[in-house]
Amino acid sequence: MKISKLTSSSLVIIAVFILNLWTSAANAQSACTAASDASTLTTGAGDNWAQCKSTPDAMKLKFYKMALCTSKPTFSDDSTCVYLLNKTTSVEAEISVGGTTNLISGDVSIPEGTYPYAMLLIDTTIGIKKTLEFNTGNEQYDGLGNQGKYCWTNGNPVTWGYAANANYPITCGSTPNPAFSYETFIAYGEDAPTCVVNKVLNEQTSTTKFDIYLLHDLNTAADVAHTNCMPTIPANNKAKYMWGVQTFNTPPVISANTQRIDMGFKLTDGINVSLNAWQGNCNAGAGNECVESANIMSFAFTMATE
Repeated sequence: MKISKLTSSSLVIIAVFILNLWTSAANAQSACTAASDASTLTTGAGDNWAQCKSTPDAMKLKFYKMALCTSKPTFSDDSTCVYLLNKTTSVEAEISVGGTTNLISGDVSIPEGTYPYAMLLIDTTIGIKKTLEFNTGNEQYDGLGNQGKYCWTNGNPVTWGYAANANYPITCGSTPNPAFSYETFIAYGEDAPTCVVNKVLNEQTSTTKFDIYLLHDLNTAADVAHTNCMPTIPANNKAKYMWGVQTFNTPPVISANTQRIDMGFKLTDGINVSLNAWQGNCNAGAGNECVESANIMSFAFTMATE
């Protein structure tokens, strides 16, 4: 049987895996624009809190495993998978729309065949960097009362819920100075009364469907816990990894004629920007509306062959 090879120079991060990390798919958000206004959006939401979706300028992830599979794997049985990356120590990568990076060294052999599934294992901490630009006359406030036409991630951690005068991960002003703000996942969000879960199954998009799990180790699902629907660290089996399997609607085929394999990560609409208008939570003047935070919503695995 002919073996097709994927060289490290062919691994192109284009712009891998849909992870519905915090918000259910039914809670679709409108896109953030230069005309987006915290006061208008929170009033329209009817509960003093709203979100809009945006594409991060960059993300940082730590990868352990990446594979293509001929049948659907589980986190305890990946015997039908061909590994493109398989490490015990993570490989950190910064990905951005249009950017490139190498996750593998040397050649990877991929047997001919059809691969309906992709599998990933990554660290539970993910970094995002983003600068939002608003129209002149539509300058926005951050949670500490700074105002400007730009709002950006400032390096503070992304968490669930913020008290007044907290270390918000968003700063607004006239001169952007973006930094990576990191979010560590100890649970996935779910509607009350469940509030938190350790897996999301059978989620679908127009091009794929997927399952994702939080793992304590490579063979054990993580425990999750919450207090008043705010995730807390469980007593045992804290999450250390995120594992997921994605089903391609159009499976990639490796044949004797395959000359190029491009694999990438789709970041479009990968974050939600949180807007707050609760009295006392935003020191933003009379209205108390602010751009409070940004959290990771998704990234998607893509693959094309030539």
